Amino acid sequence: MMTSNPISRITPVLLALVLFVALTACSSGGSASSVDPASVDVTVTTDPAPAKGNEAVKLAGQFTGIELDKSATVSFEIRVGDETEIVDAEFAGDNTFKTDYTFTRTGINEVFVHLYTGDLHVTKKKPVEVQ
Repeated sequence: MMTSNPISRITPVLLALVLFVALTACSSGGSASSVDPASVDVTVTTDPAPAKGNEAVKLAGQFTGIELDKSATVSFEIRVGDETEIVDAEFAGDNTFKTDYTFTRTGINEVFVHLYTGDLHVTKKKPVEVQ
């Protein structure tokens, strides 16, 4: 009669349990990796609105399609001709990031909003009118 080793019966079950725990830990709900980048959008506003050339404004980006907190990083990339200026923004609550900025060119300015959270990087191009 052949007897089986109790450890050899427990090992596959233990391995399966460890694998299950590892997989569920890596896919926690609400993580940035589970967000479809196409569903993320941002509304860019200025205060005061409309912005006036050569006058400081509060530049804000409010995101939808994702839940953000202060661990996210947001920067505004303002392009004027061949010149590019990147300004970091701070979390202001309610999925909104703000910074101070002075537009030097009137008309429609191209503003690229860069969002970094976890392993997700989303860039959105938004027009900002400056009078």
